[in-house]
Amino acid sequence: METFFQSESKFTLLLGSDILSPYFYLILLVGLYLTFRLGFPQIRFLFLSLKILTGNMDFKSSKGQLVHSQAFFAGIGSSLLTGSVFGTGLAVAYGGSGVIFWIWVVSLLVMPVRLVSSTLAVKFRNQLPSGRYLSGPMYFIEKSLRAKWLAVAFSFGSIFTVLIFGGIFPFLSLTYITKEALNFGGMAGPISLSVILLFIVIGGIRRVGRTASILAPLGILLFLFAYFSLFSEGLVSFFSFVADVCREAFTLKALEGGGIFGILRTVSVSLGVFFLSTETAVGKSSGVAGVVRTDYAAKQGLVSMLATFFEGFIMATLVGFVLYSYGAVNFDSVIAFPELILQNKESFSSLLLFGAFLSFGILSLAGWFYTGEQNAFYIFGEKFSNFFRILFIGIILASAYLFLREGAGIFVIAMKLGYTMAVITSIPLLVALLLLGKSAKLELNKYISESGARYEILKDVYLLFLTLLPKNLISKIFGYFSTLKLPRFMMIPLLKAFAKAYKINLDEAELEIKEYASLNQFFTRALRAEARIIDSAENAVVSPTDSKITSFGNINQSTIIQAKGIDYSVKELLGSEKYYPSFTNGKYITFYLSPQDYHRIHSPFAGQILGYYYEPGKLFPVNDLAVLNIRGLFPKNERLITFLQTEYGKIAVIKVGASNVGKIRVTYDNKIVTNNWIRFSKQHEYKDVSIMIDKGSEMGRFEMGSTVILVFENDTIDLSESIVLGEKIQYGTVVGKFKKKLTKLPVKV
Repeated sequence: METFFQSESKFTLLLGSDILSPYFYLILLVGLYLTFRLGFPQIRFLFLSLKILTGNMDFKSSKGQLVHSQAFFAGIGSSLLTGSVFGTGLAVAYGGSGVIFWIWVVSLLVMPVRLVSSTLAVKFRNQLPSGRYLSGPMYFIEKSLRAKWLAVAFSFGSIFTVLIFGGIFPFLSLTYITKEALNFGGMAGPISLSVILLFIVIGGIRRVGRTASILAPLGILLFLFAYFSLFSEGLVSFFSFVADVCREAFTLKALEGGGIFGILRTVSVSLGVFFLSTETAVGKSSGVAGVVRTDYAAKQGLVSMLATFFEGFIMATLVGFVLYSYGAVNFDSVIAFPELILQNKESFSSLLLFGAFLSFGILSLAGWFYTGEQNAFYIFGEKFSNFFRILFIGIILASAYLFLREGAGIFVIAMKLGYTMAVITSIPLLVALLLLGKSAKLELNKYISESGARYEILKDVYLLFLTLLPKNLISKIFGYFSTLKLPRFMMIPLLKAFAKAYKINLDEAELEIKEYASLNQFFTRALRAEARIIDSAENAVVSPTDSKITSFGNINQSTIIQAKGIDYSVKELLGSEKYYPSFTNGKYITFYLSPQDYHRIHSPFAGQILGYYYEPGKLFPVNDLAVLNIRGLFPKNERLITFLQTEYGKIAVIKVGASNVGKIRVTYDNKIVTNNWIRFSKQHEYKDVSIMIDKGSEMGRFEMGSTVILVFENDTIDLSESIVLGEKIQYGTVVGKFKKKLTKLPVKV
């Protein structure tokens, strides 16, 4: 292997290394300080961060324009793939394969940098009357440090960084791919890329976010498939790779004769080029993070720090593993490695790899474009922001023309200028993060203490696994098997075992256990006629199910509070634009049906069925662990809401789907079928027919356990004092009493 002293001159030709060491030491200093200041959040909250990213703690009523995953992918679109691959390659070219170990170590230490910058971006963002959010480091530098001059200086530097480091540099990389890999002639490639970019950015940050939520996962899948297809045959033992990386990290044989200063220089330059390539502390990800829809600033901060984790621990490892396996561990071999891929450029696997880079490259340009817009608006307002849009497109096209005409020299110049501007831009940001660590810590503590967020590792792993499972598909499969009619010698022992496991009272069932032909028939069994007594008081509202009451109370304006930190809006839950205002400041009761319970749903009161609203959604389980840890679970799950008009006011009977619930069925309309392969939101009103239902009459059924929520209009009902949180209740039991009659039935819909 060439030593550092032999390859230094070549590396300097590609990238001036003098700027990298100071950048690395500064980012390491800030990372160490924030790690201790915030109490090692990268370790304590890693699984909580993953849980937030997956969306199971998203709160739809929060202010903002993007969900956490959209902001995450839009903010790190270039660094996650392109930057990680390029940065790892340059780091290995300069410091050898042992530098991978130090990438792992330092990545862990600097993860809080993105946490703090994104948290502050959300906390200090501005909202225009139009609803548009303005965010980025310049706003928290100005507001928190009261340093307008520093914020303006950062924005000016950031604009140049955006144009060169975020515009020209990645655009030339994409131009190279379209020319050398896809055989685009002349300016066909750059112009095509520009058209796609304009289509994305002209729709604003919402379209950027939606595009990111599609292109990023697609790009990751393409990359992983291409990675193993192209390189699997040449890969050495992974454990041998890890062992050699650790050994070289501490022996540093390539530095013989260099002494301690040679070691420090190699490590600092190698890691500096990696973290700069992955855009750490240059302001892009925090600018996009500032527009996220969230109820706590620290939530997006926790999500953002995952970028460094993925880049340093996953992408750097994958790239380093391939380079090591193919012997690309010095400057010349690393620089020549792309030629190996281009030799087989027409293969399907190579095309997938190029597709992955193009997907993330387009995403990178869109994210940088938005970052530049924000900085331009901050300095001179909307007019300069419009000028910047034209300038950005014009400069990247002009640079592509020069690159195609003059060759690689243009790329090297753009790279040197881009990295230099990125370092200059990072300095005021890193200084601000040092000074504002306390503010970020307060936001983090506020989120943990007020939101009820859990960060127990075992629970978070379970919930993360639960989020990633194809729950709807699993539920459909379970539903299919539950309807299978097995031979009697198999079915009867199965049903008896099920009944014994869940302690089901078989004496109440309408039929003998041997008469049920399938698990589904047994699960949706009817009861004997005398098994339940329906309270006959004229104004008595009865429980619609055999179940456990998990929550009840008043609706605060339009918010239902399930538990501490667990709330959701009536609008989210009901979906119907027409009916949800009726339930503002009303009351609610939540009933949880376990597998032990009778699973038919009955009308809580006599009335007229006005219509229904169906919302396709996920099928998370509705047990206590899931409800208390997945934010707004009920509005996320599949729901069928029946709107019942009584003489005393309206009742919304909300049937919430859950894992392994094959279907939700209703008696009043056999056309309603839930959990289909193709599902859309639907609202229907029964205008041509008056569908009446008696108190206690069957309204529907779950084909496995789930939840029913009753929601009442304001000032129409007094909930019964006899209902107790966590206690079991049978259908027909009084849960409340209406106050006075308000209308006569039937009503016109």
